[in-house]
Amino acid sequence: MTFATWSLQTGLYTYISTDSDLQSYIGNPVRLYDNVPAEVIFPFVTLGEASSQPYEGVEGAREHEVTLRIFSRWGGRKEAKEISELLHTRLHNADFPLDDYRLAQCRFVVADTLLKTDRETYQSIMRFRMVTEPLSVQV
Repeated sequence: MTFATWSLQTGLYTYISTDSDLQSYIGNPVRLYDNVPAEVIFPFVTLGEASSQPYEGVEGAREHEVTLRIFSRWGGRKEAKEISELLHTRLHNADFPLDDYRLAQCRFVVADTLLKTDRETYQSIMRFRMVTEPLSVQV
């Protein structure tokens, strides 16, 4: 049994990476990583923690909590917050295609911005709640 987690991650990556406003901040191709390279260019976004659990009342549906992390060394919180705002605009109530699943809901939950201990990197942490349903229920 699969839980749509990989389909959700790849669909999310494709959806984010095609946004021209985000490309103006995080490059084209976008600096959106699952595994951050050693010689990374700032700013960039990572696909962070994700959890998945059954969504009660709909057979095969899953509720996912997905974290995106924005890293900036612009010299303040401004760039990290601007990228967060663009991600919010792009993802809140989004409907993007997934392999073998349907994205039934995508909602913004919370965002925090903080200065890392290196005192030069700002990080915004965003969480989204997403609900997926299988295109066909297997018996």
